[in-house]
Parts: sequence; C-alpha cells; structure tokens
Amino acid sequence: MSQSAINPVVVLEGSPLGTPTSRAFATVEDAESYVLERVRAQVNPSLKQRAETAIADRIVSEDGLKAVAEVLTSKLDFLRALTKAYAPKITISVRAVEEREDD
Repeated sequence: MSQSAINPVVVLEGSPLGTPTSRAFATVEDAESYVLERVRAQVNPSLKQRAETAIADRIVSEDGLKAVAEVLTSKLDFLRALTKAYAPKITISVRAVEEREDD
C-alpha cells in the first residue's frame, strides 16, 4: 500500500441513529475546514456566539483557562479542544503510519 493511499487523520462523528460516521484526511490542514463546519453544525444554540469567537480568535476557553492555538503544540490540539468544548460527538484520531521497506 502506498503512502498516498493512507489517510492519517480520521474524524469520527456520533449519529442520532447510533452509527458513527467517519471521514479520513491526508493532513490536519485538510481536515480543519471539515471539522469547523461540523462544530458549527453541532454547537448548542446558546453557545453559538462563543464558539464563533473561539474559532475566529483561535482561542478555546476550558475551565476558565485560555489556550491559544499557537501556544498549543499543534493545530490538531486546537481542533481537539474545540470539538471537546463545543461538539463532544466529534472525535479526531490520527493513525500512526509506519515506514516499511519493501524487500
């Protein structure tokens, strides 16, 4: 299997019917717009303005502490914190890709 055939970032989303959906992306950057779209679709209406501010300012407030995306170790951390705060049915997973030499 070639490296290009492997999608290391997988976004899982819970469903009201109980069957989760998944979508795979080659990079976190490729997944970002999809994750933001799904967060916006799932956010509680009472938290909508707060979520939009978090997305625009790249800040997620959790337990009164602010975590700025640039301070977090990666964009992946920001997206995970955002989904945890505003769309808990979404999980972001990263597949470990092992380099293998063909004999």
